[in-house]
Amino acid sequence: MEKRILFFGSQITIGGAQRVLLDQALWFRQHGYSVSVAFYYDKDSLLEDWQKKVPFSIRVIGSYQKGKPVHNFFGLIKGFFHLCRFIRKEEPSVIECFTHDADLIGLTAAWICHVPGRFGSHHGRFHGLSGKKMSLHTKVINSSITDKIICVSERAKNQALEEGIRADKIIVIPNGIPLIDPNPDTRKIKRLEIGLTDSNFAVFNVGRLVPEKAQNLLIEAAAQVTALRPEARFFIAGEGPFHDALQTQIIQKSLQDKVKLLGARTDIPELLQAADLFVLFSETEGMPISLMEAMAAGLPVIASALEGMSELIEDNISGRLIPFGNVPKLAETILQLIDHPELRMNLGMNAKQTIRDSFTIEKSCQIYEKVFFGGDSSIN
Repeated sequence: MEKRILFFGSQITIGGAQRVLLDQALWFRQHGYSVSVAFYYDKDSLLEDWQKKVPFSIRVIGSYQKGKPVHNFFGLIKGFFHLCRFIRKEEPSVIECFTHDADLIGLTAAWICHVPGRFGSHHGRFHGLSGKKMSLHTKVINSSITDKIICVSERAKNQALEEGIRADKIIVIPNGIPLIDPNPDTRKIKRLEIGLTDSNFAVFNVGRLVPEKAQNLLIEAAAQVTALRPEARFFIAGEGPFHDALQTQIIQKSLQDKVKLLGARTDIPELLQAADLFVLFSETEGMPISLMEAMAAGLPVIASALEGMSELIEDNISGRLIPFGNVPKLAETILQLIDHPELRMNLGMNAKQTIRDSFTIEKSCQIYEKVFFGGDSSIN
């Protein structure tokens, strides 16, 4: 019998969970599985672009419009029935859902349609999640609707436990990423594209523009760094509701020529090759794909000293860990790395080796394969 997998996400947007979904779908397809991919709605109108880049169809089953609760309520009901019809048509033997919203919709539909393997996922806590929705999510995961929930890090596991999810429902499978070797021509092209000269030192951040990603603190640090090293440039790739507030902060600090918001990008692995340093100073993370991509590219990295980050970074060996919120320490560390190229090189080399040794898409998906089809539910 053909093994079919349905990967279901809540929204098409630039984010770590979406990247994991597509990478997993591609890996399983390349390894002989029948793959289906569906999202509830296309938040950032990226469907057409994404469809050109993957060898499988992506289905959108619903719609959402901000500020229109009545439309969204009836749209949710309609989308749910569309998903049920899609599941019955595809007849997957396994469904994996990504994010809390996708778990609620997808796992319930899969249970109704008698999908044999039903797996949710936990990529970290989101500040916008209401208490009622989190409580409902916990009930769905703890019930017979869900077989297991896959947490991408020990931090995500601890957050799931704090939400009341039963320990016997949880499996920890670290994220993995495809490996891409840096290309000098790509670096040159991307640096020219964003206005960098050979004398500029480029600091990059990638993430949704939301409060928990704390790009405002990176901008605070940028003001301190550029006052002493005017050749430094800071770039933030991503989109989200915090955009206008960040742009206002940049203007208020007269950093328009020093800090740039790049918007949503679909070329992150290539874009990172233009960087000299990567910083992710978030308040909360599971196991961030953007940080892993930067490490895989051989970049020196600075991150918040959080559990999810420390699973990837050994401080002073494969990167630097800074207590969250300590902006002076962040600025001091950036300046140190600007001034010490040999230290940057050593941190970058060790970061790259960490990913190659432990966090490739191959290693990650081999574990998923055992969990989905090998009857191995003991991994924790």
